[in-house]
Amino acid sequence: MNKVLSTFSLGLMLTTASWANTSLTQDFKSLLTKYKVGTLANQAYCYKDTQGSIGGHQISKLMPIASVTKLFTTYFATELLDLNKRYTTKIYIKGDALHIEGGNDPYFEEEKMLLMIRALNAQGYSDFKTITFDKNFKFSDLALGEYQVLSTSHIGSKIATYMNTESYKTYIQTKWKAISKFADEEGVRLESDPALKMKASLVRFTEMNPIGEGAEIILTHKSLPLHRLLKSMNVMSKNLVSHYIFDEAAQIQSFNSFMKSRGFDTTKMAFYNGSGLPVKTGKIRKDNLTTCTIVLDLIQKLHQSILSKGFLPQDIIAVNGGQDNGSFRERFLNFPETHRAVLSKTGTLAVASALSGTLLTLSGEIQFSVLNKPNSSSAARKFQDNFVARMFHHLGEAAPIPYEKISIFPWDDSTFFEI
Repeated sequence: MNKVLSTFSLGLMLTTASWANTSLTQDFKSLLTKYKVGTLANQAYCYKDTQGSIGGHQISKLMPIASVTKLFTTYFATELLDLNKRYTTKIYIKGDALHIEGGNDPYFEEEKMLLMIRALNAQGYSDFKTITFDKNFKFSDLALGEYQVLSTSHIGSKIATYMNTESYKTYIQTKWKAISKFADEEGVRLESDPALKMKASLVRFTEMNPIGEGAEIILTHKSLPLHRLLKSMNVMSKNLVSHYIFDEAAQIQSFNSFMKSRGFDTTKMAFYNGSGLPVKTGKIRKDNLTTCTIVLDLIQKLHQSILSKGFLPQDIIAVNGGQDNGSFRERFLNFPETHRAVLSKTGTLAVASALSGTLLTLSGEIQFSVLNKPNSSSAARKFQDNFVARMFHHLGEAAPIPYEKISIFPWDDSTFFEI
């Protein structure tokens, strides 16, 4: 009798799973048409339900994944790097000379530069004849549209822009206003106008510290822990941060070797960088590619890795429709039933729009991935938001998690420098 019931239950589960996949795929196709996303042959989706069954459309087709790449970078980092690591940047000062000794901080962008100037002003410094920096100081405010390695001349030029506040007074004030608003949204209080002052006659790259042990003062800045930087990277889809973290992990083990060692079929993926930005050489364009099912496997292993390190997935991955801003600021507004029940990453390029992550349901976690080659990115985003709501309808009722916002601002309101 028990054997009969067991066989019946298994058959019922298989029938239910088959029905869910068929009806969901019908919704997938009809919504693609409704939102005019593009040709069906250029679209894919997949999911793994709580019983381990995989469903979807074109689940093994190689597709561009854009910034969903950052979930792969996150897994790469959680497995090979210390999530509690803090990156140290040191400032050496002697007379009218300042040297920046970088610590490979992956998130030292305009917010941190302006905070550094504010901290230097608080120490009484505002005028230098020479500012030098080494190869481990990675600074830029550049919004990348394609993959590129930033040269020391580019970094030097950007430092000079910020370190001469009088020449760029309007520029600096505009930047401060923007980061002050950003900080306020993230629960960090900054002055409305700190009247930043800095002058540097010469900014240049140097291999060696020209001040060294002769420094009159050494100021030390320690970044937030890596797990907080990963959270910022994923919520805001920060490309430079992902490049630097990916490169740091790759110094320990190559990405392909790493993925093979974790059981992935690397013949079904082509990765050129850790952000998902295209690599362009003349008219040749290369995008990170993989299959929908590989993304599912990655997401499941990423969650396991995060948990094994003593964190929760929401500590590092964006929570949709909750308090995490960034790339989800305007997403899922019309689907409140999904809020705080989806942990995922977006991806948007001219040739791709993607949304991949985990649905939190009453019966458990369901990994999913939607990979589009759309006619319009805005149409694809509307489609994805609607389709995720339909996934909950077919696969399980949403189970929102309690979530207290984690600040994605790269610093808090504590002392910027240690002396």
